[in-house]
Amino acid sequence: MGLFDFFSRGASGKSRSETEPRCDHYSFAHVVLRNAAFENPTKCVTSLASPDGKAYLSELWNEVVETCKQHNQPIELTLDDILIYKLRVGPFPCTILEMPAPHFATEAFFVGLILTVDITDQSQNMSNGSVRFLTLENGEPTEEETCTVVGEWSADGRHTTLGPGPYPDLSDFVARITDVVTQPSLPD
Repeated sequence: MGLFDFFSRGASGKSRSETEPRCDHYSFAHVVLRNAAFENPTKCVTSLASPDGKAYLSELWNEVVETCKQHNQPIELTLDDILIYKLRVGPFPCTILEMPAPHFATEAFFVGLILTVDITDQSQNMSNGSVRFLTLENGEPTEEETCTVVGEWSADGRHTTLGPGPYPDLSDFVARITDVVTQPSLPD
């Protein structure tokens, strides 16, 4: 089964069910943007944060459109539905993309791209930075409340759930990813 086969058919081999993520929403946040971020972290983070950020976003979006067309899936979102914020997470430059409200589990509320170069240290070369790719995803919501989880993608394509997430609010997401990025790592 290929990466996008679940967009074409469910576990039963029938049409995509109404509980699976939308192709455009999922493939942008979890595949196309992730690939661009790990291929060239500095270019991706700084291009999105630039005044021409929507032009770079448009290049990425074209890949999403082609992917969804190849899998006969509708395009429900537009570029104008995605908001871009530039800020710092600790000493690190960060670009956060706010996605349209998710409808299904694994669709993202926010995607945070943190370039791991301390911009307060003039001796560091920004082009040598790596990226942390964090998401605030829709969990399995209940009737009573919204359920979110924080996820992180690695360069080798592994997805890790880092636990429950905050309410889907930009400032709450920034606080949570700041905690994640500034925590000391445990030894292997």
